[in-house]
Amino acid sequence: MSKIPSGQIIWHELHTSDPKRSTAFYSELFGWKTREMDMGPNGVYTLFSAGSKDVAGGMKLDARSGAPSHWLPYFETAEVDADSARADKLGGKVVVPPLDIPNIGRFAVIADPQGATLAIMTSANQDWADSPPKTGEFCWDEVIVGDPKAAATFYTALFPWKSEPMDMGPMGTYHVMKNGEKTAAGAMAPKDAGTPPAWLAYVAVDDVDASTQRAEKLGAAVIAKPADIPNIGRFSIFSDPTGAVLCCFKSV
Repeated sequence: MSKIPSGQIIWHELHTSDPKRSTAFYSELFGWKTREMDMGPNGVYTLFSAGSKDVAGGMKLDARSGAPSHWLPYFETAEVDADSARADKLGGKVVVPPLDIPNIGRFAVIADPQGATLAIMTSANQDWADSPPKTGEFCWDEVIVGDPKAAATFYTALFPWKSEPMDMGPMGTYHVMKNGEKTAAGAMAPKDAGTPPAWLAYVAVDDVDASTQRAEKLGAAVIAKPADIPNIGRFSIFSDPTGAVLCCFKSV
């Protein structure tokens, strides 16, 4: 075990307009097991697990936020309060000010200068085992924004990351952000100009085509049909029955 690196993505959380429908969908699609935690006035929090590992959480969307159903990534930071203030100075916005979660850690929700939201957190438990993602686990995250170069500039100032541009041909330039020698996340422009800025998470599956077909049968809308990324893998994008967007991925 080692200390969690600052800038490491440590958690994914589903904010959904219909928790029961979402839980049934993801349990059937990925085979995730679930258990519920009573959060008192904050309602019920659902933990999703792949095998013996907790991989994500889910909760009812706060209708007052005006946001659609979505997945929210959590990034480990050395100091939530200071990093929230730095995000604000860098042109971002603090959406939820720093708060403590008893026995879990301290977190805040921020939006980058183009509007993509994420959570930053200082975990109470710093035991960290870095292992390759298995089937049913989250394996990659990328921010989809109109100006990916500007996004890379923001995130490399917020986290201890470096950015490396990658020519993707007709798809444009993909900015790979690295935490030391390890890849941390990506930034790219959307295919359609009207796509709202957002973080997009990928879940590892054994068969992208079969998983996409199953998702569609379960009520998802396919946004991007299964396609190959040369020398990387195969992926698809869908929105679940409540509108939250997610990717399936299989590496080469």
